[in-house]
Amino acid sequence: MSAPAVAVQGLSKYFPQLELRHLLTFRRPEGVWALRQVAFELNPGEILCILGPNGSGKTTLIKLIATLLIPTEGRIFIHGQDTIRRPMLAKRRLGFITCNEWSFYGPLSGWQNLAFFARLHGLDPRTAIPPVARLLKLAPYLDRRFFSYSTGIKRRFDLARGMLHQPDLLLMDEPTTNLDPIAAGEVRDLIGRLREEGKTVILVTHRLGEAQKLGDRLAVMTAGRLHEIRPSPQESLEDLYRRTVQEEGGALG
Repeated sequence: MSAPAVAVQGLSKYFPQLELRHLLTFRRPEGVWALRQVAFELNPGEILCILGPNGSGKTTLIKLIATLLIPTEGRIFIHGQDTIRRPMLAKRRLGFITCNEWSFYGPLSGWQNLAFFARLHGLDPRTAIPPVARLLKLAPYLDRRFFSYSTGIKRRFDLARGMLHQPDLLLMDEPTTNLDPIAAGEVRDLIGRLREEGKTVILVTHRLGEAQKLGDRLAVMTAGRLHEIRPSPQESLEDLYRRTVQEEGGALG
């Protein structure tokens, strides 16, 4: 039997509070547990949509899976590869879509930006870029400077960067934020096509309708804990979300 696309086991993350005294760093006792004992598995082709208030730990979870942070406790496996013991093998199977335009180089063209990131993966830009450019309809923009793009086009380049190496798992942190309805709909359509291709997606979003439309599974994060939810005909997703957050002591927002 094949390994799950993602297996998260007893994941916790603690951020100590640091204090500088005379150019020396001290750890103070009152740190923050951003995650506490998070556990779940995803099979290939599943989409998990994660909802939750600001500061509940959603982005921390995504960064841990992306190997950008090291867990305080617990383990993460990407298609059977331990992200701590074999981080490079795990990274080859995942794409992290940050939706942060400042991580691109504004004076460079779209092609030059994607070529730089392709080479970081050890890829030939001439073969890696055209497939994602066609998929995301970026060909007309490749020779223009990145700072000249609209927010929607920048978001498409962010998606392209995460897909250059054709990963099996895509981590998306609010990919439709600040997009107009048409551009947001195009991103949602793309995510639907990725599911049809057997890709696994973990999507962080604040949009309840988006989560309900795209998610094979839904979860709410509150105070660093993950709660999988299943809406029923008797209770709307909005009501279930609100009840889950309030029962767990989180603040809506």
